[in-house]
Amino acid sequence: YCNTRRPSDITIADFWGWEKTNPQANTDDKGLSLLLINTEKGAALFEAVKDQLNYFPAELEDVLQDNLRHPSVIHPQRMAFEKDYAAHGFEHACKRFGLMGWRYHLKVYKKKVINKLRALKKKILHI
Repeated sequence: YCNTRRPSDITIADFWGWEKTNPQANTDDKGLSLLLINTEKGAALFEAVKDQLNYFPAELEDVLQDNLRHPSVIHPQRMAFEKDYAAHGFEHACKRFGLMGWRYHLKVYKKKVINKLRALKKKILHI
């Protein structure tokens, strides 16, 4: 589905690049949703609820994100991740390939620092 020809009546997505279309739109800095009306039924549904929405029209060319233009590039380590996941489970694969996010990496770094400090403390006390 990396194009605008979709079987759904409406496509809902994060609206990246809204600044090009309406720079004043995201005043609360919470982000915006993108609605693409794909069919006549979708247009009728939108017409039925549009009075309850804050919206602005935009040109399709201005809202097309990369994933609406072409498929995502497959990560070079994808197959290695898949094999590790199949053999050891999701959490292990995420830890190995660094997909656990900054909190995980901070926790690991903190443990390493604490362990080094403990080792240094033992050395000092034994001197």
